[in-house]
Amino acid sequence: MEINPDRAAVVQEAARRVIAGEAINAVCRDFESRGVPSPADSYNKRKAERDFVWHPATLKKILSSPGLLGFKTRNEPVAGKKYQSKVLVQDENGQRIRMAEPVLAEEVRERLQGALAAVSVSTRKPDSPRTPLLGVIKCGGCGKNLQLHTTKKKRKDGSERSTSRIRCLSRTGSPACKGYVFTPEAEIVEPIMRLIVAEFGHLPVTRREYVTGTDTDHWDYLETGLSFAERWQSAGVTAVADDLLRAGISVDCHPRGSSGLTLRAPGDAQQRLARP
Repeated sequence: MEINPDRAAVVQEAARRVIAGEAINAVCRDFESRGVPSPADSYNKRKAERDFVWHPATLKKILSSPGLLGFKTRNEPVAGKKYQSKVLVQDENGQRIRMAEPVLAEEVRERLQGALAAVSVSTRKPDSPRTPLLGVIKCGGCGKNLQLHTTKKKRKDGSERSTSRIRCLSRTGSPACKGYVFTPEAEIVEPIMRLIVAEFGHLPVTRREYVTGTDTDHWDYLETGLSFAERWQSAGVTAVADDLLRAGISVDCHPRGSSGLTLRAPGDAQQRLARP
């Protein structure tokens, strides 16, 4: 199976730019202005005119595909969702099946999934009006849980203005804590997602399966073909927090310009994370 070098170059460029922090929307608009053929244009070569329209959701789906590594994939249903995701296929020896030359190197794709996961989680509406990553994020001053706090003020025209901050609820000025305050997305969700994906995103997601043996029955853990970076990309903030809490992972949060974020994980965090 051969990869079109022009398409590969477009994917590689998009990956580099997203890893560097550029928004997917901006990449799409740039491709359109340059007349870069979109996936729809490539599939409809017989059309007299091409519209060169790049849809962010389509580009994100392309960049998320494990097929970029050149291995065989299959579609697998996503629990609770109407769509399916692509996962890697393994042979009888548990090895991935090579189908083509990779479009992206594995280390590049891991970094890309980290960037996509951070964007995916931070731009999705919260699962519920609760503190994102509740129980995971700790105040760097006193170690207590950080919580979302929303204030509402009425404007002169009668409308309301809401301001949300994640803060330590300890009394400001007390000896134990300075009462740190953070913006939810820019200072908590986005940087923490990048941090945990870089540390744990390469781990395989497993499912537990009961195996009946000739002598003894036992539970076995089988890889699903997804990494945690891929899982977290499509999961909500609550699901991400559940994974981290199960593994005993937390993050001490200090303001920017101070100590920043400090990841705290037990020695067996990877094993606890990989085994639901």
